[in-house]
Amino acid sequence: MIANTPVVFIHGLFGPFDDEAVFRRLDPSDCSAPALRGYGPRSEARVSLEGQVEELRAHVSSRHPGVPVHLVAHSIGAVYAFTLADESPDLVETVTTVEGNFTLADAFWSRSIAALDERGAREEIEARLTDPAAFLAADGIPATPTNLAKAVHALDFQPWRTVWESASAIVQATASPEYEAVLRRVFARHRVNLVAGERSAGGWDVPGWARRAAASSTVVPGVGHMMMLEDPEAFGTAISGLL
Repeated sequence: MIANTPVVFIHGLFGPFDDEAVFRRLDPSDCSAPALRGYGPRSEARVSLEGQVEELRAHVSSRHPGVPVHLVAHSIGAVYAFTLADESPDLVETVTTVEGNFTLADAFWSRSIAALDERGAREEIEARLTDPAAFLAADGIPATPTNLAKAVHALDFQPWRTVWESASAIVQATASPEYEAVLRRVFARHRVNLVAGERSAGGWDVPGWARRAAASSTVVPGVGHMMMLEDPEAFGTAISGLL
């Protein structure tokens, strides 16, 4: 850990990202995981890329004034992390992308729900939000009582509209040619770490240039895309080793 630099975790499509088992692996660094707009206590707020980046910027600036932070971003949260690092590089020490979106190929479910009308999106998303066992099965995670409780908590953290609006924002961002330019600028300025789960690493569409430019590439054994839910201790240990 670089002089106990603060660590800010950024959740993906389903939050939160504030597991104490992960945070303990990074002690004594100050760890936080802000709930972005549309999530947790902000569930009524509307979602946009610009709004989420501004929410993240406000969190970093107010909690750690004058101190650059490590950003650890899961899935679609990496789009917000890379955008913040590009727009406000002085706020960021490093970026760790945990199977974060590089291209539209990573937004497989987001693309399908973003294309739906409001009624269709609500039906499909609410079906996902009300079935924690299927949520776990989709990632190959055993439906133990502990895992089911975690899945229920994650699925209850946001309403269906937040998921729909988040998916639409991410699809629009990653479809733009400018997004690759954002990524390249961040990779040129900052240390960027790649982290994937052993079961899901093969499906992560990381461009060749990004793999070559990354400061590190780590595969966490025995887990999939939702590695922080499945094995928070192993995930936290991996992050601690990188930072």
